[in-house]
Amino acid sequence: MIEFVAGNLLDAEEDYIAQGVAEGNQEGLGTGLALKISRRWPDVQIAFKKHARSGRFNGGDIWILSPGGERPGFVYLATQPDMYHATLPYLRRALKNLSRWSAKHGIGSVALPKIGAGLGKLSWDTDVRPLMVELLTGGSTRFVVYEIFREEFER
Repeated sequence: MIEFVAGNLLDAEEDYIAQGVAEGNQEGLGTGLALKISRRWPDVQIAFKKHARSGRFNGGDIWILSPGGERPGFVYLATQPDMYHATLPYLRRALKNLSRWSAKHGIGSVALPKIGAGLGKLSWDTDVRPLMVELLTGGSTRFVVYEIFREEFER
């Protein structure tokens, strides 16, 4: 099941928050949503960087951090070969992996931004949104895409 909503992704009540990042051990977590996550939940970035530096995070892979304490769980999707551009093959593989993982583990809900359509530079209307609808519809997990993320929701 997929829903498109307006709101602040960082205040999501879903079980997990997912986001797209570059593959490998690149240090590109200092901008956009990644920066906001690392400021609010520093342990997430620390754990992810430790994993990424192991060399086991390639295009289309996903990395999971279970919920802990007062924070949701996180899913990082390797949607970008570099810090500046997402690719549709990486995004397709990552979304398939997210869907399979969610079904296998009985995940109730996952919040997502417009993965790949912001800093990743893919077209939201013609590429990313249709792909999300194709790959995240039909399962028991509720995928909530924060399609409208305005300044007023960040205050």
